[in-house]
Amino acid sequence: MAATNGEREALQMRTGQLVVYVADEVIDDSAIASVKHVHPGAVVLAELLEPLYDAAIPTRQASYTLGRVKSELESMVQQGMKVVVLCSRSQKDLGTRSHFLASLCASADRVHLLKST
Repeated sequence: MAATNGEREALQMRTGQLVVYVADEVIDDSAIASVKHVHPGAVVLAELLEPLYDAAIPTRQASYTLGRVKSELESMVQQGMKVVVLCSRSQKDLGTRSHFLASLCASADRVHLLKST
């Protein structure tokens, strides 16, 4: 017996989901509003990685913090929450931190490119 759309939606809500949007430009209020409209009820986090790119934070500590953030996001998803993260690609030289965005995307259920209008 096939599940109805409502049953699929209910199952998706129970199982949670991590969605990452990647933009080439800084995330603005209109982008956040658009994502909230597409994902009603989701926890929306914008520019989550930006503080980790601060050169004043040692790379080892930033990497450790990224791991903790990803663990917390996973925990939220396992509790049935839908979490949407919006990140912009950094234009500055990140050195060894350049993999942070790819690492976050690898842990996501879905990744989308957020196009500017």
